[in-house]
Amino acid sequence: MTTQYGFFIDSSRCTGCKTCELACKDYKDLTPDVNFRRIYEYAGGDWQEDNGVWHQNVFAYYLSISCNHCEDPACTKVCPSGAMHKRDDGFVVVNEEVCIGCRYCHMACPYGAPQYNAAKGHMTKCDGCY
Repeated sequence: MTTQYGFFIDSSRCTGCKTCELACKDYKDLTPDVNFRRIYEYAGGDWQEDNGVWHQNVFAYYLSISCNHCEDPACTKVCPSGAMHKRDDGFVVVNEEVCIGCRYCHMACPYGAPQYNAAKGHMTKCDGCY
């Protein structure tokens, strides 16, 4: 394999609006329970009063995550049917016609990328908009 595609997201510019999540769901016509891209918010801090003047030190960081299309994907190693596989271009994809819906790939993936689609009866995941 000579190519490894992936996603670049400048997290310093992310406002947590979830438009990327919505665009993915719309493009792939996903049901509400399936999210190929997820946005996580990490926030903290507080407001403090000092002589009648309020000061804040609040912050929020957002993390947009989907399948990382790993170099050595755990999901492909546990797939008994061979449906979950890594292509020559680096994308990890599932052959939905071969998938038996055992969910082993979901259990093995540390990112929760493969998701069971009950309506289809098999696993689905980010395919890089293939």
